[in-house]
Amino acid sequence: MSVSNDIYKFFADYIYNHTGITYLEKDYYRLDSRFKDLISVFELSTVEELYALYKGSITPDMHAVLINFSTNNETYFFRDNKPFKALTSLMLPELAQKYTMGLFNIWSCAASTGQESYSILMSINDMKDKSFFPRVMIEASDISKTALDKAKKGIYNGLDVQRGLPITTLMKYFEQLPDENWEVSKELRSKIKFFEFNLLSGNFKENNYHIIFCRNVLIYQDKDNKEVILNNITKALKPGGFLVLGNGESLIGLNVNLKRVTHDGLTIYQKNE
Repeated sequence: MSVSNDIYKFFADYIYNHTGITYLEKDYYRLDSRFKDLISVFELSTVEELYALYKGSITPDMHAVLINFSTNNETYFFRDNKPFKALTSLMLPELAQKYTMGLFNIWSCAASTGQESYSILMSINDMKDKSFFPRVMIEASDISKTALDKAKKGIYNGLDVQRGLPITTLMKYFEQLPDENWEVSKELRSKIKFFEFNLLSGNFKENNYHIIFCRNVLIYQDKDNKEVILNNITKALKPGGFLVLGNGESLIGLNVNLKRVTHDGLTIYQKNE
């Protein structure tokens, strides 16, 4: 596929301005697969036709399709596992000593197709220490409407449930459908509020969350956008609240009011009191 730099730059700038995801010139080739998907959706023949379409009037549907194809919705149940163990063995027990009344508010702010938020809830339901059983409210957001639609339905195919989901957990919390897909139990689905949210432009609820999962988002942002997102997330956390980032993501070189906490080989971050 031969594409001019002007076309690459147009789409790279649009994606950056609306999501913060950066495509440097050396990474323009990563847009090629996005172009193929978009050409198919709009039943076009060439990238030039796609460019002409988007140079015209961009409808809300055109915007949504482009943003969906531009975001990486790769995820699976209990991804990396350690954050979910730290949730029940460190974060919630510690927070329970400080916040002794009411609900614990947890936000999965890059929820993708929902596996992370359902994993959070299943982990809490399966806590071994029944003397401490927290009540939680889980919110889950993403910039991709297509991903959120799947998350809300809670229906996953065989490959989805084979990735990271123990068979005992599958049988406990899922029902097999006639088409061989699996549906998350209605009880779990009812406990999660899914909504569309842009981490760069959205209005954050200040001092609202005890724990925020924001995994594998910052890796695609430049330094300035990382600080904007992290400072907003920090404001959204309650004092002493925890932030969970993805593997390979850190706060090195960033000016944020969070301290590093290490637990069983996992690095997480806590808002200063």
